[in-house]
Amino acid sequence: MFGFLFKRTERAAPQPAVAPQAALRAEARQVSDQARQQALQQAQALSEEGAAVAFIAQSTFADARLAAAQLVQSQPALEQVLQACRNTDRRVAKLMQTRLDSLRQQQVVAAKAAACIAQAQRLQQELQLMPNQVAELDRSWDGKDVPADLQQQFTQVRAQLAERLSAQAGLQHDAIALLSQLRAMHLQVKAGVSDAPPATLDALEAQMAGCLSHAEATTLPRHLASDFAQEAQALRKLLQDLQQHQVALQARSELLAHWEGALDAPDALQPEAMRSAWSALPRLPAELLDDGLKQHAPAIVKPQKILAATAAVTATEAGERPPIAEALDGLEKALEDGALQQAVDFDKALRAMDFKQHKPSAAQTSRLTQARSELTRLQGWARWGGNVSREELTKATLELPPQELAPAELAKKIGSLRARWKSLDVSSGSAPRTLWEGFDAACTAAYAPVAAHFQQQAEQRQANQLSARALIEEIQQYAQSALATDAAGGIGVAPDWKTIAQFCQQKQQAWKNLGPINRSEKKALDNAFAAALQSLQGPLAEQQAVEIGRREKLITEAGELPANQRDTAERVKELQARWQEQAKALPLPRQEEQELWLRFRSACDAIFAQRKEAASSADAERRDNLRRREEQCAALEAALSQPAAGLAKVLQQAQQDWNRGGQVPRAAETQIDARFQAAVAAVQAVLEQSRRQAALAQADALRGKLVLCQKMEAAIVSSAAADNQSEPEWRGEWQALPALAPAFEKILSARFERAVQNGAGYAASLESGRPLLQQELLRAEIMAGSESPPALSRERLQLQVEVLQASLKAGASAKNIEQQLLHICSLPALMDDAALQRLLKLLM
Repeated sequence: MFGFLFKRTERAAPQPAVAPQAALRAEARQVSDQARQQALQQAQALSEEGAAVAFIAQSTFADARLAAAQLVQSQPALEQVLQACRNTDRRVAKLMQTRLDSLRQQQVVAAKAAACIAQAQRLQQELQLMPNQVAELDRSWDGKDVPADLQQQFTQVRAQLAERLSAQAGLQHDAIALLSQLRAMHLQVKAGVSDAPPATLDALEAQMAGCLSHAEATTLPRHLASDFAQEAQALRKLLQDLQQHQVALQARSELLAHWEGALDAPDALQPEAMRSAWSALPRLPAELLDDGLKQHAPAIVKPQKILAATAAVTATEAGERPPIAEALDGLEKALEDGALQQAVDFDKALRAMDFKQHKPSAAQTSRLTQARSELTRLQGWARWGGNVSREELTKATLELPPQELAPAELAKKIGSLRARWKSLDVSSGSAPRTLWEGFDAACTAAYAPVAAHFQQQAEQRQANQLSARALIEEIQQYAQSALATDAAGGIGVAPDWKTIAQFCQQKQQAWKNLGPINRSEKKALDNAFAAALQSLQGPLAEQQAVEIGRREKLITEAGELPANQRDTAERVKELQARWQEQAKALPLPRQEEQELWLRFRSACDAIFAQRKEAASSADAERRDNLRRREEQCAALEAALSQPAAGLAKVLQQAQQDWNRGGQVPRAAETQIDARFQAAVAAVQAVLEQSRRQAALAQADALRGKLVLCQKMEAAIVSSAAADNQSEPEWRGEWQALPALAPAFEKILSARFERAVQNGAGYAASLESGRPLLQQELLRAEIMAGSESPPALSRERLQLQVEVLQASLKAGASAKNIEQQLLHICSLPALMDDAALQRLLKLLM
């Protein structure tokens, strides 16, 4: 007590005065401020980055370091300062990191810009520049924060690319325009709207050659040059043909003009010589020849038109009346217009008139004579021109066989030539017999392949007709054999309906492939075929109706199947197999087969869809179960950080929740089970550790209380209780020890109370109980299988025999080791140190 007071007195010694300490702190603060100001001045006086980095590394003032950090700009210096100040100066480190990030961002932007410029330069070197490539380049270019030199360089290269694209667009526009101009010129020349000189075509070809030699010519469409060349070649050939036709027409016009000039001297015109001269001229197409004759016909009859017009005026002044005047005017007008057929009609009308009733005047008679003379002359010219045209038609007919035309086209051309010959009979009069025989022979010879072709078709139709009759007879015979009954047994033979259906389908296809048949026989044969085929299709349709009912039954069965049963999938497969067997046994008409199959498949698909939906629900439930189990595992893993007192309850609840949980996805089942078992093992390990520690604590407490009881009993036996400790001190020491298990606590507490009370004769009881204690200890060691002292080997052997005999007695209740230990602890016997150690060993 006095020592404690002395220590408190030393701790309360007077302290130094406060005033000198405050003065020292103020002086230190003033010195620090001066040093800070000096450091700031040094930082502000810096002008080089290297000196700033060195200053930051050795300076102890944050404001001075921040002021010096303003000079650091290069990446190596920034990284060096950031490494030095990362953990010491947050402001400087943040400034360095910000500048480094900005510098890296600038480097990234510059790298992207450089890559875009390199791409643009590569595009500039490409032989064929595509607009989409330039568009992609523009999308990849981001002009924000790009250095000025890179921006200028990209702008220059991009301008060059734009110039190339503009040149490509202009070149394509020019080339397409040239092609369009060439095509328009070709159409105009074909239509005869305008004449295109070859110089114009040469100019267009020169311009196209310039386009094809352009630096960007590779960007032109590939077909443009070939299309232009083909169009130019076709136009040039057309111009050459037209030039040749023009020469031929000019020659014919000159010859006709010569003959017109010789009309006043008829003896100079010899028909045979004229025909020879006309045939010797260059040939023209028939349409051009007819147009030429029509063009020159007015020039041939020009003098007669003048005389006819004069006569018409004279008749008009005389005031004559129709019908002679009208017919005569019509005749003269037709002759003037070159309408020979109308003139002939008017002449017929005049010849049919009764001149006695309507007597023409002298002027009308003169006009009629002149008109008829002109008509005769024109008919002669028309007959001559018609004969020339007939000769041309004969030549055209003779040229048909070498052309090897198709029969249909050849027949069409021959028909067209004959029609034109007949039209010449109307306009030019009947042809000479020799010309007609030559033309007819040429047409007959040219028509020979057509006739042979038509003869072949007729023979083919006849053969098809025979094939049709044979096919009908085959169907009738097959119907009799396929649907016949077993007359001998009186039992109907089941027809092979699948074979019958295939036979009907094959014969229908064969009938379609027969080919043409004579129209006179077509309808009768079609009816006979339909009747023969109906003899098979009728019973087949009845059987197919039965089969449709079976299919409907399968569809109904499929629709009634429960989707949630385990064997539903097998039953659906069985129904599908039955459907396939029935479909193979008897095929139905395609439309009905398709409709029934769609319904059956829909019913099956509905079942599988329901099963899939149920499986999806089950999968979702398994995923939910997996999520809950993961939460349980996480909760159990988190419980490891809790005190061990509540872990047993947590583990029990977790195991109950786990057992109540449903199934999880098979793929995650092993993993989640392993995780849970690992968590359970970890919790059990913690609980086992806790129990082991509790057991050790109990063992220590039991040892302490046994030692205390042994100490008290030894003091009682040696009569030293009054000299050592009093009762309160014993009880205080007893209460300081932890409580034991109820059974041991009850027995040892009773033993402690007996020792405290120390009744009369208690010391003698302790001394007398020592042999019994030794015997019970030896019995306990036998029961526990523990070793005994070597000196007690004889007694242990005897006692083992007794223990064995006691255990073999019928009805005897053998003690366990815990009961034996409780019995030893309750014995009022003095224990020495050896006995105490043996007991403690058994208790442990």
